[in-house]
Amino acid sequence: MTSTVLLDEINCNCFLAELYSPVERERGDAFQTWSVTCTCQDGFVGDGITCYDLDFCAKGSCCRQGYGWSSELGCVDVDECSLPDQPCSPPQVCENTPGSFNCLVPPEDDLHSSPGDSRSVQFQCGGRQCPVGEDCISVGGSSLCADPCLHYSVLNDDWRSTTNYGPANGYHCDSSVNWQGWYRLFLGNTSVQMPERCVERYMCGTEIPLWLPLAHPQLLDGVVQRSVCGHYYYDCCYWRQNPIHVKACYGNYYVYKFVPTTTCNMAYCADVNTTVCSTCGVFDACVRDNETTWNVRGKVTPELVCGRSLLKVGLPNVYLEAAGLDASSAHLADGRCSAHEDHNGSVWYQVERREGLCGNTLETNTTHAVYSNSLLVYPVDGRNVSRPFGFPFSCVYPLETESLVRVGAKAKASMSLYRDSNYTQPYPAGQPVTLIAGSSLHVGVSIEESEAERFVVVLEDCYTTESPSPDNLPRTYMIQDRCPTNRTQVTVEESGSSHRASFSALLQGEYRYIFLHCSLSLCDQGSSSCTPVCSRRRSRSVSKSIRLKPLTIGPIICKYFTLVMTYIVYELIYCRGFGPKCRVVGK
Repeated sequence: MTSTVLLDEINCNCFLAELYSPVERERGDAFQTWSVTCTCQDGFVGDGITCYDLDFCAKGSCCRQGYGWSSELGCVDVDECSLPDQPCSPPQVCENTPGSFNCLVPPEDDLHSSPGDSRSVQFQCGGRQCPVGEDCISVGGSSLCADPCLHYSVLNDDWRSTTNYGPANGYHCDSSVNWQGWYRLFLGNTSVQMPERCVERYMCGTEIPLWLPLAHPQLLDGVVQRSVCGHYYYDCCYWRQNPIHVKACYGNYYVYKFVPTTTCNMAYCADVNTTVCSTCGVFDACVRDNETTWNVRGKVTPELVCGRSLLKVGLPNVYLEAAGLDASSAHLADGRCSAHEDHNGSVWYQVERREGLCGNTLETNTTHAVYSNSLLVYPVDGRNVSRPFGFPFSCVYPLETESLVRVGAKAKASMSLYRDSNYTQPYPAGQPVTLIAGSSLHVGVSIEESEAERFVVVLEDCYTTESPSPDNLPRTYMIQDRCPTNRTQVTVEESGSSHRASFSALLQGEYRYIFLHCSLSLCDQGSSSCTPVCSRRRSRSVSKSIRLKPLTIGPIICKYFTLVMTYIVYELIYCRGFGPKCRVVGK
């Protein structure tokens, strides 16, 4: 048995039917169930919800990008993933979406995955593939791969609040909004997020409030796709809207890439209950205790040790227990790095001081190198159902003189004089070296630095003086401004390509005892080329580098030979009757 009511007579006809079993009706325990059927009127085609004028749309002006026209169905989605030229490169997986597609990156493991599908989405930009976590964003008028957490628009509409009743304050709709890029939700001056729970109909200043049926992503998930539900009739997810993209950002906030809704009145909600999350500190986490209540979990202060070769972070057991955190669930930015040990009342985690290892990042300027990572710890109730506490940490190492690894721990910069151009047999260190003036000096320098692939050593200036002080004058330069002063007498074998540098030069000078001084610099080849390009003895600019104090070796004893020349004078004597005769006179 059914009862039918006509709902709409504009471009489509919709009928609401109440369904029930006669037996259930007779017993009196029937649940009320509704069914809605919509069809397009004559002269229109579509799915009954969206109807297209056949005459008008036949001209090709109705369908948005990513859709094609069908005279029977209207605007239908183009499945880019089924085209001969696949838009995604292996190992990415192409996923068709309404009007577009996603290139999904399969996760290395599921240790740090959020509930639901948290595969990262990668975008294309100007013919190149953006790194995970970035999107093709307009920055300064140009489309670039950029982090949406740093490039977003503020969406501050108080009517989006989950407490705003639409019928009393007017309906709003997001179907005609020209969404551009990424958005961060605010209520007043407080950052909030979309609700992860069913929102009552007519709330959020609209008729059909939109919410996320799956949890927000985690920091490590990058950009993910999330489905959107709309509450209509008695079904919290009666409307399943076109999916949106979401990203978790450091600082306990999220950014969203919204798309127009399929119809009115629908609008994206802002959960007023998440305003408390804006009070989270850098070591806090915003945790949902129930459907509507969010709280900031207790702050945990980590201990940090910045060593010469290791970065160590420790969490006191007493704080872990108080915050309800499971130390065994923790891992660094790379979920595979989870080794830990219990020592002196704290649980310690460590990572080698090397860029890229366990998610380490490295930033440099002219004075310091900063290594950063994050420790993620999950509540005791399980890592797969809760967001982790994030503990970002950084170690700052001054890049000055010989302090290359940390304050108080000197890296070893050394310079040696070698017997030949193979640079394999050095002269004994700390002992005078005697060489013949005019012979070749073979000089090699090296620096101990764990970032072998990042920093290289560059020869800046090399010169000799008669004093062990590099500041004394006069100086006889062999290398100046990274380039040989005389290419016929000085050859730079290596500079700006590794932790070693070497050159050979003819020994010159007017003094019996000389000292050789070389000033070096560390160059970050992650920024640009560090190899000097010499033109007319001057080097062109190389990437930013850090000057180090000069190294000195000596004394070098110059041995000079006094050449005594004997002039042979031949005197031709003409003697009568004897012919010519030579008399040798030595002078």
